[in-house]
Amino acid sequence: MAVHVTTQELAGVPRAVYGAVRVEVVSQPRALKIWLAFLTGLCLLGAAAALIALPPGWEVFGTSPSFEWGILITGYVFFAVTTSGLCLASSLGTVFGIERFMPFEKRHAILALLCLVTAFGIIALDLHFPVRMVFGAVFSPSPFSPMWWMGVFYGVYLVFLLVEVASMFTNHYTIHRISCVCSSITAVFAPLTLGAVFAVLAARPFWHGALTPPYMILSAFLSGTALLGIVFWGVHRFRLTDYERAATIALPAARFLLLIALGATLVLLTMKLVTGLQSAIPGLADATAALVSGPLALPFWVIRVGLGLVVPLVLLMLPRTRTPDGILAASILAFVGLAADRALFVHAGQLVPTTAASGVVSFPFAEYAPTLVELSIIVAAGAFVALAYTLAERFLDMSPHLGHSQPTEVEVTVFVPAEGVL
Repeated sequence: MAVHVTTQELAGVPRAVYGAVRVEVVSQPRALKIWLAFLTGLCLLGAAAALIALPPGWEVFGTSPSFEWGILITGYVFFAVTTSGLCLASSLGTVFGIERFMPFEKRHAILALLCLVTAFGIIALDLHFPVRMVFGAVFSPSPFSPMWWMGVFYGVYLVFLLVEVASMFTNHYTIHRISCVCSSITAVFAPLTLGAVFAVLAARPFWHGALTPPYMILSAFLSGTALLGIVFWGVHRFRLTDYERAATIALPAARFLLLIALGATLVLLTMKLVTGLQSAIPGLADATAALVSGPLALPFWVIRVGLGLVVPLVLLMLPRTRTPDGILAASILAFVGLAADRALFVHAGQLVPTTAASGVVSFPFAEYAPTLVELSIIVAAGAFVALAYTLAERFLDMSPHLGHSQPTEVEVTVFVPAEGVL
């Protein structure tokens, strides 16, 4: 057995391994050490919160019979749609062969895998008995249930992602191409079924309807593209592997996709608001009004619409801000806005229950506040993705995958920034 640490190949002797790890830690830049220590601390905090949440009977969540889905469901939906969005954005290069999207390949697969594992971890803590759910899905299938199909598609998607990541680092090109196509197809159906879980709930009028599944797919595409914009800024800024193509190809490609996703999201969000406010369905107009002018109005207009949609669109369209830093700012704002949108979506759907099936709530709105345990789990989930991806950048080979052709010099020069402007 051989252990690979950085560029050294060492026999599997504990002393040699310890020495190599010690050399690696000592050789790390101070900023990187602080970053890793900070993320590790957040992960440990989340692990402690998870242990507190596991014992049955310990009421450590802020949910109630009238507000059953809290911030953990928000976190699950956010990470689950992000993993699909990463694959959808990358499929333009890996599946359709558009060369400007080729740099997304390795990093998208690793990020998608990490986000999906994180989503599964969050939902497992919210369910308390995830093993029972797995056995139930296998031995007692429910093909007429969108939630069952959601579990099937995301489970299959996890398998495809594992094969895709393994094949691109072991140079199995045929297997890699097949797994790319399969994961891209599954990345469409998975958020569709996730949206259907909300859309079929007639007792929650704000979620119910035909617009929810496509809005979930569009949200996935936006969050995945925004995350790629953040990551490739880091690749360019810190001159990581393949950084030359980060500024000349990857960042302009992310900017192009972000413009499309932000514009389409703004249009679909407007349609949902107009439809909701004009609806005669009991509860739908009230829930939409609570989002637009009620208790959720401030985060909706300031974070979701202003900072999450309008400002990123302006940054991406103005020539002066078509720079790597401008794309980073737009990506961060879009990513934060999408996280706020997921929280508002889950919250508004339970704010104004109107039927007997929805339960009894205090007038005029149901109340919910996440506990410290819930917040710690969500923060740790984001820290885990950042920590694992940082280690992947540090130790894995992120050079271009040889299974796909690389852009030619002529094609690269088309995307070279002119006078510092992308």
